Amino acid sequence: MTESGWHKEIKGWGVEAEIRIGNRRADCYLRCGKRAEAQCRGLPSAEVTAREAHTDLWILNCRAAFRSSRLAVWEAPDLGGLFRWDHSWQGFAVAKRPVYLNLELNIHTGQGRFLEVTAWTFDGYRTVGTGQVHTAAAMRSWMRYDIPLTTGKPTVR
Repeated sequence: MTESGWHKEIKGWGVEAEIRIGNRRADCYLRCGKRAEAQCRGLPSAEVTAREAHTDLWILNCRAAFRSSRLAVWEAPDLGGLFRWDHSWQGFAVAKRPVYLNLELNIHTGQGRFLEVTAWTFDGYRTVGTGQVHTAAAMRSWMRYDIPLTTGKPTVR
């Protein structure tokens, strides 16, 4: 199978790509020591569970769902980011590792947004949940240089 431009781009944000762990591999290694799996399509539950033995977090390419409004994200007072994903990748209901949904990413400019999922519930074909939006630049800096992702909210002193 040929690797997509998106997949190559995300792997390039880590400090090392294609990390072998036994007979499996993680897509990239982050400066903070975490192993990331970048995924462009849904997987069966059994495959998600198997891959979680060698990865610390998921980065899911949800750009098409976001463009077509099957994935909607909005801010709610006191709750932060909310999302609804119709025809979601149901196999990820078993995921135990942190998940980041790529909403937008222009590979040529590096501009885009990611949603860090803080909670989600799968119900039939729909997934709803909460999360925190981060810019592509913030994600890249976190993955490559271990610069913490921030909430973008003012710090109380």
